[in-house]
Amino acid sequence: RVHGDNRRGLLIHSSPVLFPIELDINSTMTTILRESDAFTVKSYQKNRKNTGVLKPPAAGAFDLREPERTIFRKFYTRGDLPIALEHDTKGNKIAWKVEIEKLDYHYYLPIFFDGLRETQHPYEFFARQGIHDMLEHGGDKVLPCIPQLILP
Repeated sequence: RVHGDNRRGLLIHSSPVLFPIELDINSTMTTILRESDAFTVKSYQKNRKNTGVLKPPAAGAFDLREPERTIFRKFYTRGDLPIALEHDTKGNKIAWKVEIEKLDYHYYLPIFFDGLRETQHPYEFFARQGIHDMLEHGGDKVLPCIPQLILP
């Protein structure tokens, strides 16, 4: 709300956010700054006196974002995938609970490929190593699954 008489040039505003008052030590008059949002028509007007432009809002490019949940993570968390982590002297390996040759490739291969989007351990390791093992031992079962992996 604006109080005072406009004809005399005395304007006092109760909201310091919209109209901050700038006091000049050498002058007895107070100057009122009007702020407008950045990249608006008001901000481009050059003939407006005592107008300030607010900074644009932060885009949030460096804010932490929750990664999108993949089907692979969901299935691994539920225990639906026949894999476990095996620690070895040479490094980590996948311990398959079922023989790789007996897996249903139409079902499991697209799930493992979806896991390639994961960035956290152990999900990214299981997805990468699982695909490697399945492609290595799959033989003729891999070729019919390719249309499921490349969706339009």
